Amino acid sequence: MSTQDRARAHGVLSVPARLDILDHLRAAGHPVDAQEVAAATGLHVTTARSHLDALIEVGLAVSHRRPPQGRGRPGTVYSPSFQDGGGDGDPYRELSDLLAAHFDDTPARRSDRAQRAGHAWAGRRLEADPAPARTTAEARQVVNGLFTEMGFDPEPAPDGRVLLHGCPFRDTARAHPEVVCAAHQGLLTGLLARLDPGAPDPVLEPFVRADMCAVHFGDAPTEPEVP
Repeated sequence: MSTQDRARAHGVLSVPARLDILDHLRAAGHPVDAQEVAAATGLHVTTARSHLDALIEVGLAVSHRRPPQGRGRPGTVYSPSFQDGGGDGDPYRELSDLLAAHFDDTPARRSDRAQRAGHAWAGRRLEADPAPARTTAEARQVVNGLFTEMGFDPEPAPDGRVLLHGCPFRDTARAHPEVVCAAHQGLLTGLLARLDPGAPDPVLEPFVRADMCAVHFGDAPTEPEVP
């Protein structure tokens, strides 16, 4: 995904109603139609369809035809492009927990190794966009776009932080923050080091609320109030 595509995805999620729709799609656990989305979010069905189309256009949702039921044309249903978290018995969750637990011998060593892995991860994420950003603002836009693409639902806050409302690895992150959160810290640090050389390292603060993390950039407060 190019820088322009990432910026478009971030722009799509700057509309609060689209975040509400995306949250509903993920929470539903099954494909839903526009009428259900409209009822759940308090929108007119035409408005809901418009927002759904915007999410599909940037790859955050998908649509397909529901199998016909009786007479009439089959309806369109919508799903998220990825599903947040995983319940008990999810084999991918179990595998990720197992790998995280055995990433190294101690929590401190796991954290160090995960940060180094995240730093290398940043290089792979930016292979298509190797040039540094022209400005600090542009660098942060690229970072926000990448985190949007990965499913973190970032929201720039007025105080300079970025609030991360979603995490596709949330359950494993709660169990093993020294691996998952450390890897994301390394990813953030690596991205900014390439995009905005000389900028202060960003700091990821995991779980400032049960459902939210925060990224502090160098010019953001270090201990802000969480809205």
